[in-house]
Amino acid sequence: MNKKQLLKLEAMSMIGKDINFRDKKTGIAEPWGVVKDEVYILVGDYKHMIQRIRFHEGKGWGGNRYAYRTGYYTFDKKMQRIVWGQFTQFLTQSEYKELLSKAKEKGWPIF
Repeated sequence: MNKKQLLKLEAMSMIGKDINFRDKKTGIAEPWGVVKDEVYILVGDYKHMIQRIRFHEGKGWGGNRYAYRTGYYTFDKKMQRIVWGQFTQFLTQSEYKELLSKAKEKGWPIF
């Protein structure tokens, strides 16, 4: 990964954007909340992150206003487009501790 690609990956963010959930039965996607903040670490050509999502009014469950989502951004196999990967992240213990520490430093009430 070259410097230009690294900067592009690091700048990728969903802050301020809606998060949609798709109903498994109907296939219909609808916005459930907005990304209010993110913390991340770079590992190779992956930007691993935790997103803090505020539910829209009437959404969510258990009276919670916030939810957290983990995932990562990386380049496609041609190293041209950045894609979102929400499936099994693979981090070492120390890398995951670093990611959680960043959330704690921001005062997120997840501990």
